[in-house]
Amino acid sequence: MNQFRLKTDIPAGMTGVSNLFLDYYMPKANGEYVKVYLYLLRALNHPDMELSVTAFADALEHTEGDILRALKYWEKQKLLRLECNAARELQGIYLLRIPLPDDRTEPLVQETPKPASDGRTPPQKKSYSPDDLAEFSSQKECRQLVFVCEQYLKKTMSPMETETLLYFYDQLHFSVDLIEYLVEYCVCKGSRSIHYIEKVALAWAEAGITTVAEAKERTTTYTRGCFAVMKAFGINDRNPVDPELKYIEKWLLTYDFTLELILEACTRTMERLHKPSFQYADRILKEWSRHKVHTLEDVKALDAEHQKRGRQTKTAPAARSTGFSNFEQRDYDFDALEEQLLNSQQIRQEV
Repeated sequence: MNQFRLKTDIPAGMTGVSNLFLDYYMPKANGEYVKVYLYLLRALNHPDMELSVTAFADALEHTEGDILRALKYWEKQKLLRLECNAARELQGIYLLRIPLPDDRTEPLVQETPKPASDGRTPPQKKSYSPDDLAEFSSQKECRQLVFVCEQYLKKTMSPMETETLLYFYDQLHFSVDLIEYLVEYCVCKGSRSIHYIEKVALAWAEAGITTVAEAKERTTTYTRGCFAVMKAFGINDRNPVDPELKYIEKWLLTYDFTLELILEACTRTMERLHKPSFQYADRILKEWSRHKVHTLEDVKALDAEHQKRGRQTKTAPAARSTGFSNFEQRDYDFDALEEQLLNSQQIRQEV
């Protein structure tokens, strides 16, 4: 790509970062986007630095697409202005004085860390009129989005499918880049179904994903988790089937467990049953979720509590059993879990 010029009305000197950027813009931005902006600030006082999208991509170990997405993001935030020629080639970047945002929240120093998933419920898809669809398709970037999606899906999109894209754009507030990556990801997984694509989009919306980088991180973690679980179960000759994928997805995305905890449950399953069982591992993880377990230290503490309760039960005088006492004794009982699992398997075999 061509080199571009970098200009600003920010005073020259040492590389400084505005407190407005740190307090109001950095907390909401993807970390990779922040790196690009900081690198632009550094380039202002380095006249010998090569200024091109390619050079920035090499320096920050990103793709050129990642750099362009970051620049477009900061342009939307009104922190810079991109200058392009008639061929839409980047010719210059003008760094602007950082404005105080109109919708400002409390600054970073008063914020609490944002959880991995904000658990919000996506809005219900509303009905769009033909005029709505026509207006959507008339926008340049949306028209390009429809074209790209049709290339991935290898067909002309129906009005219903176009309406679903509009839902992602209008109600889920996905950017065009994020929708393109969503479709690309689903097709690469082997599905061109718009219903499957919508299901993935809703999962991303519930997780609070707003950028391509966040989506890539989530999908990479999910893929890595699938292979790790199969390996922990000693299954190396095939990919996970749909029921197994649903379990893994629940453990990673619904329970929001770390891969370390999931593999610990798989290890305990193999130690107890000497064979892989997604159902048994799910019972373990369900118990851990109910007890709000988040780390291996939490697991050790729960194990110790269970062992202590077991010793107290053995030393306590005999008493008439009640429904409540029976329930308490079964709490977090792996023997009971194993018995339930084996009984259910036997019933299915008899049927």
